[in-house]
Amino acid sequence: MWANPNLIKFNLFRRANNMGIGLLVVSLLLSSCRSHKDLTYLRDSGANGASSPRALPYTNYKVKINDNLFVSIITSNAQMNDIYNPASSGNNSSNSTNSNVWSTQASQFVYGYLIDQDGFLTLPAVGKIHVLGLTVDECEKEILSKVTQYLKDVTVKVRLLNYKVTVLGEVMSPGVYYNYNPEFTVFDAISLANGTKNTAALSQILVLREFGDQTQTYKLDLQSIGTLKSEGYNLQPNDVVIVQPAKFKNLELQLPIFTAALASVTTFLLVMRFIFPNGF
Repeated sequence: MWANPNLIKFNLFRRANNMGIGLLVVSLLLSSCRSHKDLTYLRDSGANGASSPRALPYTNYKVKINDNLFVSIITSNAQMNDIYNPASSGNNSSNSTNSNVWSTQASQFVYGYLIDQDGFLTLPAVGKIHVLGLTVDECEKEILSKVTQYLKDVTVKVRLLNYKVTVLGEVMSPGVYYNYNPEFTVFDAISLANGTKNTAALSQILVLREFGDQTQTYKLDLQSIGTLKSEGYNLQPNDVVIVQPAKFKNLELQLPIFTAALASVTTFLLVMRFIFPNGF
């Protein structure tokens, strides 16, 4: 006796529907394996208003070969001011162009003063000044002592142009970010990278820092208030911040494969049911 075609179609629909629900449930389980605690910063910080010790910002960075310095020298000599301060030179036809000489990283590289392989920077009308191994404040004093040999009433300002950090790993926008604030933390760097992904292991943050020909590695747990005391919490120029992936990352990578496999099985069962309406 032939089976009722409508009953066959009903059974096929029910089976496909059940497999679809099963696929949805599995997908939700795989995508919700982490709790909100896994994504919470400083979750052990305690009560409101509680104070916690933290590492002091590192402000005594010593300039290195290939560092790029902004040098401003203001004197009573208008011509010298135009040479050392193109962005603030007198009103002239090129002033609109001069006002933008520091607006991009490329222009900063061109107009900054690069420390050569021997540790010198070269200033117009002054010549070479050895600054390797000096702090920014010490560079100002050294340049001032040289310039006052030629000019009177001199004011010198020096800033580091290549204070950059690299942020990699499980962040929304990995890349190289420039900073001009001497107090710069790992949270600041991650914020510039638009925060972490849901697959980030907040307890597995690495900070790589160069010391000559050596690299120091700091491991930070951003879920613990204790990370504020780490030497790697306050970043230095050329630091690299790596946000490691959580174990959950493997499930995220495998989920599309698992979903495609279940969809293939569902399609196969439907095709076989049409081919063999009386069972297979």
